[in-house]
Amino acid sequence: MSVQNLTRKFQEYLQLSDSLRPGYSASLGTGQAESEAGIAAIVPELPELLAAIYNTVSGTSSEEEEPSLIEFVPGYRLIHRDEYEQEMKVLAGILADKGHPVEGIALPLLTNYGSDFICYYRSADGTERICDLLHDFGDLVVMYDSPAMFLETLSEFYRQEVYFLDEDGYLDCDLIREGEVGAEMNPDASYWSE
Repeated sequence: MSVQNLTRKFQEYLQLSDSLRPGYSASLGTGQAESEAGIAAIVPELPELLAAIYNTVSGTSSEEEEPSLIEFVPGYRLIHRDEYEQEMKVLAGILADKGHPVEGIALPLLTNYGSDFICYYRSADGTERICDLLHDFGDLVVMYDSPAMFLETLSEFYRQEVYFLDEDGYLDCDLIREGEVGAEMNPDASYWSE
């Protein structure tokens, strides 16, 4: 899938986010033009998904305090481009410490304050997936069958009202419906069957 198609899917996700959380996409800042070094200077072979995201927005600062604007998905924020290099090092450290070498490329997308990640993963054969990586375990668990399905599934979570704001204003989800929709849209992803 092209950067343009992924950008359209990402923008659709942002529109759906704004319908539940007005101002969310604005809180992410503006992206960098492809002509600027930006994140491409940190990640030389920038995956199309990361290009689509960071050409559109900057990400969520770890300093953001408004509850409804912190999380990209429940429990995880979109890594700000100014913090990206540091988060790459944290991810690499977890994989090394837990003895889970990656055959291919694993890059952080989303993180939480416990150093858990949702990652972009491209295997040695070029297959792209989105994986969960919990700090305590250090293994990549496939969540979404492709970068496109990642964005499509997240948008579907909004359309089917899987996502909602809790009483404190944080993004939350119906875990049962999340599992059903996630499994239906990503039949090869082991995460949803665990």
